[in-house]
Amino acid sequence: MKSIQILALIGLCAGVAIVAGCQTSKGSCCLSDCQQASGCPSGVCMAKPVTASAAETPAATEGVVNTAALAALLRAKAPVTVLDARTGKYDDGRRVPGAKAISPAASDAEIAAALPDKKALIVTYCSGLKCPACHLLGEKLRGKGYANVLEYHEGIDGWAAAGNAVEPATK
Repeated sequence: MKSIQILALIGLCAGVAIVAGCQTSKGSCCLSDCQQASGCPSGVCMAKPVTASAAETPAATEGVVNTAALAALLRAKAPVTVLDARTGKYDDGRRVPGAKAISPAASDAEIAAALPDKKALIVTYCSGLKCPACHLLGEKLRGKGYANVLEYHEGIDGWAAAGNAVEPATK
């Protein structure tokens, strides 16, 4: 129940982040419904027309979180597990504060050990918008029955570019 309350506080709409301040004639605007890829930073949402094929896109079934919402979760000390999905040469040793490293290729045993509660709020991220690792990890976790998985697509690059603190990876 606590996860549901937290999700409501950061504004989730059918599993997709609501853009802060965005309003349409029908109420709040979901990020996936917004024409601006940057998430309507001006607070004005130009809603996309909804088509039958739009409901079948991955964004309709996965949760996403933007930089402001992730920062708010961390500032509020909400019970969230943040996972860095980068590996190898893509892992530069910077982390969103408190993040754990888990690869999309992690074994079931590694995942179960790191994430014992399948109802816990989890946020995955990787390098940035062009990196597929956070989505791959998010899909894997949802496939394993984790119910509250959000993807932070801007990644460590977007996090740092927004002026948020980063910390070195712990060993």
